[in-house]
Parts: sequence; structure tokens; C-alpha cells
Amino acid sequence: MTGETEMARRSLRRMVAMGLCALSLMMVGCTIQCGGWSQAKYERTTSQQAPVGTNTAIDVESRFGSITITGAEADEFKVEATITGHAPTQEEAQELAEKTQIRLESVGNTLRVRADAPTTGNNRSVSVSYMIAAPKRIGVKCESDYGSLHVAGVEGTVAGKSSNGSIQVENIQGSVAVHTSYGSITCRNVTGQMTELESSNGSITIADLKGSAKVETSYGSITCENFSDGDYHLKSGNGTVTLAHGSVGECDASSSYGSVVCNDLKGDPIKLSSGNGSLEATDVDARNLDLSTSYGAIKARQITTADVTVHSSNGSIDIVCSESCPADLKGEVKSGYGSIDFAAPAQFAGQVHLSTQYGSVRTARPVTMSGQIDKKNISGTIGEGAGSLHLETGSGSVELK
Repeated sequence: MTGETEMARRSLRRMVAMGLCALSLMMVGCTIQCGGWSQAKYERTTSQQAPVGTNTAIDVESRFGSITITGAEADEFKVEATITGHAPTQEEAQELAEKTQIRLESVGNTLRVRADAPTTGNNRSVSVSYMIAAPKRIGVKCESDYGSLHVAGVEGTVAGKSSNGSIQVENIQGSVAVHTSYGSITCRNVTGQMTELESSNGSITIADLKGSAKVETSYGSITCENFSDGDYHLKSGNGTVTLAHGSVGECDASSSYGSVVCNDLKGDPIKLSSGNGSLEATDVDARNLDLSTSYGAIKARQITTADVTVHSSNGSIDIVCSESCPADLKGEVKSGYGSIDFAAPAQFAGQVHLSTQYGSVRTARPVTMSGQIDKKNISGTIGEGAGSLHLETGSGSVELK
């Protein structure tokens, strides 16, 4: 009887606990539903013009709102601003929008565009978005705390910053430097001495770029196609880096946590690296080529190089050289854990050394052996030349083709 009483008490306690939990959820739901503020919105648009005069640049800022600047054959600036007031009532929203004034003023040789808005708070705010037509031979500086940026058709330097918004630049003749904390970056048809693109959290896409470039994102992929001239440095903290159809000077592309993929790239030196991801390279031409990854496979096809270094701490390595490589090719290929396959050019001549601690070594090339013959080591020469190949793995097979 006592056991039955105790079971009843436990059952009652569970029912009470479940009831309290349900009541709590209902109360939370009610608080969320009842705690929301209703919002009214009022929008108005203003237009202003300003002569070019001595202005050689434009400087635009918006705390909340997007900015679009387009260059054209014109002798004046046309500024269209969309002002939106947000408040609990329609009357307050309209008052906020109507009290916000757009100010155009020349400071030195720069046309400055600003919004003078009333102080807001307590569920009240004002946003201002700009559509600006400007003479195309102009420098541009634009900044938005919360909003996207778009600059096109300008022959001059472009500097842009958004704390929270995407950035797009296209058809630019001049250096570009843009940064966004949260948003993607798109860069198309840009010719300039230097292009700097940085996103703390977002992907970066580049197409048809001429001139040196520094590209970096902490969280996002990088894609760069049809690029030339200058030096290129691309870095992703967490994303894939893809390069295609490039002819440059120095090229350094890396990802801390992501793969690096390269196709049709010419430069010197070229360095491709990943902290935790695979590497793939096809039709790469560089006198000095460096491929490395800590954790991942490395695969390279039709590479043309005089000096190649390939390292993987944990992954297989598969390299095929083009027949355009010199006979005195120098290569150092090492893997901590993984097999190695290396196809040298037919004309290669020089020293070779193949070794593994756990696995086998073999070669399809006629090697004049030197030293002690070992199943895990091959050392000797191929023909008579100044080339050298060192292929070594800690665990896996090694083959020279």
C-alpha cells in the first residue's frame, strides 16, 4: 500500500511539473506576442543637383540605407534620396521623414553628401538611401553602417565601407579599396593599380580584373576569374579559393579551412596552400611553384615549372608535369601520410631519390642505381643532367613515372 501511495505521489509531482512547464511556455509566448511594437512607416523622396565646379570627388555617408553611385558623361551631380521614417504612429513617422534634410556642400575639391536627421530612439528611426548620378571622371568615397554599396562606371579611385551590407563595384578605371564586416563583395571589370577587397563574413567574387589585388575574407569563398597584371594575394579563413584564367606576377592563394582550386594560371612565383583542405591545380605555369596543405590531397595536372615544392602533412600527392618543363627540373615532394605519384617530363635528366618508411617504391624510368638496393628506397640517376627529384613519404607508396 505504501508503495502504491508513493507511486501516486510521484505521478502527481510529474503532472504538476508538466503543468507548470506548459504554463511557463504559454506566458513566454504571450510576452513575446504582446511585447512587440507596432511600426508605422512614412517615405518621401528628394532630388537635388550640384554643379561639378572644382569638385574631383564625392563623399557620401548613410547610417541606415544603401548607396548607389553611377558615373556618366555629365557636368553635374544628381542626388536622389529616399528618406524613410519609422515610428509607432504614422504622424510621428511622417514628422521624422520631413524633418530629415539632405545637405550637399563642397569641402575642398570634394562634394560631401550628408543627411541631417532628428535625434531618434525608443522604437523610432530614420533611414536614407541614395541614388546618385555623377560625372564619371571622379573619385568616390562612400560608407554605410547598415546598407549595401554599389559603384559603377567611374574613372577614379573608389573607397567603400559597410558595417553590414554587400558591396558591388563594376566598370571601374582606378584603384579600389572596399570593406564590409557582414556581406558579400562583387568586383567586375576593374582596371587599376591596386584592388583591395575585404569581408569579415562573406564571399568575394572577382571577374575581369587588371592590376594587383589583395583579397581577404574571414568566413567565405573567393572566386577570381579572368585576371591579369600585377601581384595577387588571396586569403580565406574558412572557404574555398578558386582561380581561373590568370596571367600575373606573383600569386599567393591560401585557405585556412577550405580547398584551393586553380586552372589556367601563369605567374612567378606561385604559391597555393591550405591549412585543412585539398589542392587542385591544372595548366599552371610558374618557374617556381609551391603547393602545400596540412590535411588534404594534392593533385596537379599539366604543370610547367623549373622548381616545384609539394608538401602534404596528411594526404596523397599526384603530380603530372607538362612536356614544357626543362630537363633540369628540380622537385621536392613530401607527404607525412599518403602515397606519391609523380610523372616527370620525358626529357628529365638528373638525380632521383624515392623513399618510404611504410610502403613500396617503384619507377618506370631507367635509373642507374647508387648505394644499397632497398625495397623502400631508390637512389640514382636518370641520364646525364642537372635535375633532381626527391620523393618521400612516411606511409604510402611512391612511384616515379
